[in-house]
Amino acid sequence: MTKTVNDIQSINFASGVFTPLDYGMDESEARVASGAVSRKFNVALWQGKVGAVDFPATETTEVCWLTEGRVALTDEAGGRREFSAGEGYLLPKGFAGRWETLADAKKIAVILED
Repeated sequence: MTKTVNDIQSINFASGVFTPLDYGMDESEARVASGAVSRKFNVALWQGKVGAVDFPATETTEVCWLTEGRVALTDEAGGRREFSAGEGYLLPKGFAGRWETLADAKKIAVILED
């Protein structure tokens, strides 16, 4: 079953369980997604220029955080979501559609394989 933009989960400090940490620094953590992880994963730093590409259903789940720029994801039914620097999202396995880099962008991604 193909996923849509309604299946993309926004991630940010407000969407998680906020926990102040006490390890000797001023820091905190927001757990925005959890589950048993018994699979391979990759962490990637990505950058791209303005452009667009259509892609088939993804074979992995990808957690992304934009550090620069602006992007849009459009599903096969025409639903669209935009994300800007400082925003993150969870792109579910099975999402198919169009990726647009609206302003030169950089992101940090964690790719979870089955």
